[in-house]
Amino acid sequence: MKSDQPIDPHKPDPGLRIAWWNTGLSPTRDPRRAKEADFKTAAAVLTHLCETVQADLIVLGELAEHSLAELRHHCPIAANGYAWTPAFQRAGRSCFSICFLAREECLEVEDVKPITEPRHGSVIKVGIQLTAWSHEAGRRLHVIASHWPSRLHLDRRDPERTHIAAFLRRWIDDEILDFDPKANIVLVGDYNDEPFDEGMERHLCACRDRAKVLRNPRFLYNPFWRHLNAFPPPPAEARHNDPGSYFHHGDKFSHWHTFDQLIVSSALLFGRSGWRLSEEQTRVSALPRLEDDRQLPHGLFDHLPIIGHLERVSS
Repeated sequence: MKSDQPIDPHKPDPGLRIAWWNTGLSPTRDPRRAKEADFKTAAAVLTHLCETVQADLIVLGELAEHSLAELRHHCPIAANGYAWTPAFQRAGRSCFSICFLAREECLEVEDVKPITEPRHGSVIKVGIQLTAWSHEAGRRLHVIASHWPSRLHLDRRDPERTHIAAFLRRWIDDEILDFDPKANIVLVGDYNDEPFDEGMERHLCACRDRAKVLRNPRFLYNPFWRHLNAFPPPPAEARHNDPGSYFHHGDKFSHWHTFDQLIVSSALLFGRSGWRLSEEQTRVSALPRLEDDRQLPHGLFDHLPIIGHLERVSS
């Protein structure tokens, strides 16, 4: 995969970098499974996203309150340079396990609220919406982070999966686009679906066809169609694709899956309202070797971080 090049601190960059990582530290089924060595590994990944990628907004999944405290302790650069906004709101008998880290000099968090739906006596965790304001760009950004049910508990063909996607589609229309058709919207998360699965493409309307999104501004654009497969031999920096973002050692047909995705609204694809998606810089993040000379995925870390880059444009 492409390497993450350090940013030249002397060259002003008007873009906005957004990272998502399902840390795996505190899954709902086993929230205290992480050990001291795991927090050190997670801190090394988070440091990479802060220092090398210089992400302005980092969204972390599968965190609990105690694991959040441990991560802050092991990663001083993130603890000092970012405003941490936990999103642990209750949802029925469960709760969300997401945290937003916004670079304080770049973004101001205005609001965080859960997106849920009561259904069949339970509550579906559809996502968490964060609204942030960029003082430098003078623009508002809507970020919706999701972690949808694992395929171990909800088969890929189960209608409940497409129902979640369809509900989020309606929510985006009713709560955001009806009021601002040029809204800057970013969806990130671990959807436990590939970009081509029915929920993502047909019900969420997150397509790969730029011309379709141009003709229908309500459509969303999913650049992670390009990251379903990696070309062999060329060196990492010359590749245009990635193997995927999630590694499943026991899968019968393929170890890699593109479950982690970043999806944008039409306004962000075509630069209608302050920012425009940079496809070249939107990808699975390359990671340095860790202190034990291993690389992810290993141990409880089976997801790689992903990065989205928005370039500043005049509009």
